[in-house]
Amino acid sequence: MPIEPSIPLTPISQAEFGDIAYEVTGYAYRIHKQLGRVFDESVYRRALAHLLGPRAIEEFPIRLSHAGFETILYLDLLVDHACPFELKVASELHDRHRGQLIQYLMLTGLHHGKLINFGSERVQDEFVNCRESTAHRRTFETDRSRWPAPDSTARQFEDAVIGLLRDWGTGLDRSLYLQALTHIFGGEETVCRQVQTTFEKIIIGLQRVNCVTVGVAFELTCLKRNVDKYEQQLRLFLNNTSLNRLLWANVVSGAVTLVAMEQENG
Repeated sequence: MPIEPSIPLTPISQAEFGDIAYEVTGYAYRIHKQLGRVFDESVYRRALAHLLGPRAIEEFPIRLSHAGFETILYLDLLVDHACPFELKVASELHDRHRGQLIQYLMLTGLHHGKLINFGSERVQDEFVNCRESTAHRRTFETDRSRWPAPDSTARQFEDAVIGLLRDWGTGLDRSLYLQALTHIFGGEETVCRQVQTTFEKIIIGLQRVNCVTVGVAFELTCLKRNVDKYEQQLRLFLNNTSLNRLLWANVVSGAVTLVAMEQENG
């Protein structure tokens, strides 16, 4: 199984989740009042688990695997085998925190979760919902309009990206995809290479890049906005290095765009 929670989970209704979340949030306020806001996240997690007893699973593992690569993500707290809670100790909640919990919902097949932040003056809590199933995320359109008839290197990159997305689906964090691709292309020692950087045709240093093979770099992004502007930056980057080509995949929910860029200052 490419995506495997450690035990089977069953989604519950929003109303059922709301009742459990209300109870857990009440405990969070009680803990915050007694402990304050400067402890490590693990302290608050253990306090919640203590109050919830056997209903709570701390650091619930979710295993992802593909083509010999494996990684495990850990959800902070799972209650009643159906209610995920992600805990934070931050000045305030941010989009990256919401995105992290959405990813856990996608990977577990659960629809409702809650963020609880112990790091602010008062407890912050926020519901997060997700209806995007793994089956839905594995269905995506591929834009190859700027992907000319690929040679063996480009085909290797395309096959790796498409194969990974057919296993894991779109919508996940960029770092997960990059870890898997790095493994597929031979591991960090093979993939991460130093290339020359230039300014006005003078070599000015070295830059570490991810490469499919010698002279061919790759990039994977998950951009929903300003994609054209980022492409301009990638072209500037390519044209001021010793690279010959750059293969780029932009992955968003339901869509993948493949772009092959050639060195213009060779």
